[in-house]
Amino acid sequence: MRARTPLALLAVTAALFAGAAVTAPAATAADTCHTQSTIGLTCHYHYGNQWAERGSVGNHVREIQALINGTTDYRQVGGRLAVDGRFGPATETAVRWFQRNHMAAGSVDGVVGPNTWRALRGYRV
Repeated sequence: MRARTPLALLAVTAALFAGAAVTAPAATAADTCHTQSTIGLTCHYHYGNQWAERGSVGNHVREIQALINGTTDYRQVGGRLAVDGRFGPATETAVRWFQRNHMAAGSVDGVVGPNTWRALRGYRV
């Protein structure tokens, strides 16, 4: 197991000495989103730019959720989105936040079309 900070290493060491089971933390979107030369940022759920709006379901929605979680500061203002592939109210709120804070004025519609995909694929905190 690779410790990310000295404090984490200390906590793991203390747990081991106490006889506790230690498991590696689950990977987060931030750990799995990378730049791919042909499309920009990807979290490897979906490589295209399929239209998404409230009610949409699928891997393209998972990609949107993971990109917002892993590459923006939304988690500090709205929390982490569930990467469940369902475009519900929480995902729409996060998309509107992204559009309002990281795109041109007038872009806020809560729909992920080509312009929002380009912004999501190119934005990084």
